[in-house]
Order: sequence, then structure tokens, then C-alpha cells
Amino acid sequence: MILYNKVKPKVSFDVYRSKILEAVGIDEFDYYTKNVNPELKKYIIEFIFPQYEPNDKAHGIVHIIEVIRRAFALNDTFKLGLDDNMIYAIAACHDLGKYEDHTIHEKIAAKRFIEDENMKKFFTDEERTIIKEAIEDHRSSKEDDPRSIYGKLISSADRNTRIEIVFIRSFFVAHERMPEENIEDYLNYTIKRLSKKYSEDSPENMFFEDETYKIFLKDMRELLKDETEFKKRYCEVNHITSRENKVKDEQGEITYTKLLKI
Repeated sequence: MILYNKVKPKVSFDVYRSKILEAVGIDEFDYYTKNVNPELKKYIIEFIFPQYEPNDKAHGIVHIIEVIRRAFALNDTFKLGLDDNMIYAIAACHDLGKYEDHTIHEKIAAKRFIEDENMKKFFTDEERTIIKEAIEDHRSSKEDDPRSIYGKLISSADRNTRIEIVFIRSFFVAHERMPEENIEDYLNYTIKRLSKKYSEDSPENMFFEDETYKIFLKDMRELLKDETEFKKRYCEVNHITSRENKVKDEQGEITYTKLLKI
């Protein structure tokens, strides 16, 4: 009972699970990936993860590690029974080469995976095709459903589940794509964009909607109704000093990229 008393009421199972693992001294990422082929894990850590360095910080290695964690958490929560090695590879490779062209990054990432001869050591041709297609199908803006359950899983795992992370990652993207934008104008643009993205009429794709995501979505929709509070919180999270500055003049939450354990 002591353990559960430490957790606030009305939180998701994902939070309870993290608290339980923390209480018994088990690292959540290690727990989920314990059955992944050690050689595959070693190859991805040494040769795939470094390829994320050129990406913007919103799509760097911190994001990749979180998507891996979420993919395994959703597989566990919904008892999908999917292959651990395939989950790991799909999540680890899904944003490769985003810096080359973010508009078609899913195709670039899939091409990088399928052309990687070393992956043939770990997967059959059929498995590699499924992985490639899942990477191609992961984008939230995709109109058609993913071709496999693996595609649905990675698409769902790629969704943000914390308001603070949405704010931090979106500001990193802004640094890359609209550095000259005035902060106040950028905040207006962001409210409009996120209101559309998280609207009840046309929400982003989420094929495995767990309690963690449901709570996030409810909180985000409530915040988007209050423009003043939204802007205040966005600026606080990203340590914005003046709304009269340009995006490029503000650093954002730089510690986001430093809080990482692989």
C-alpha cells in the first residue's frame, strides 16, 4: 500500500508500472528490452543511434529511446505478443534521415533500414519487409491505416504523452524551420496547429489508445481552450525570456537532450 500511496489518483497504468519498477530497482528501458537479441541491440546502439545526431533535437536519440519504451509498453498493455526484436528495430530506425527531408522522412528511414545489409543477420526477408513497411506507415498524418499491426504499434508509440514534451519538441522544430518568427506570432501559430492536431473532430492517428494517452489528450484539450494559460505554460517550459524575441533568440529546454540513459 505504501507504494500506491506515492502515486496521485487518476493517473494511468503506465505511471503505476513505472513507479513499481522504480520501487524494486528495475530500469524500465532495460526491463522492456531484456529479451531483445543482444547482438542486435549492440549493433543498433553503436551504428544506428549515432545516425540521429544530424536530426533536430525533437527527433534525436532522446525521442527514439522514448518511442522504443512506449512501443514495448503498449505491446505489454494491450497484450499484442509481438516480436521483441522487430519492435526494437522499427522504433530504433523510424526517424532515420529526418534531417534530409522531413516531408518524406518515413521513406528515407525505411530505405536506410532495408538497404542495411547487417539487418539481414537478424531478420528474415519477410520480417524485413514488415519492418520497412511499419517505418513507412508510422507518420500521424498518414491517411491510410498502417499495413500491419507493427505499423499501428509504432504509429501509436510515436505520439507524445506529456504536454511538456510537446512544448519542448515543438520549439526545437521551430528552431530548425522558422527561426526568424517572432515568439508571439509563433505562439499563435502553435495554438492553432495543436488545436487542429488534437481536436475531437479530426485527431491524430492513435491505434492503441492507453490510459496514459487518454489522460494526456484530455489535459491538452483543456489547456488549448485557455490561450493565456497555454502561452504562459509554453513559455515557462521552454524558459522563454521575452515574447518580443525571435525563435532563434531563445534556447528552449536544453536539458531535454541530456537526460538520457541507453
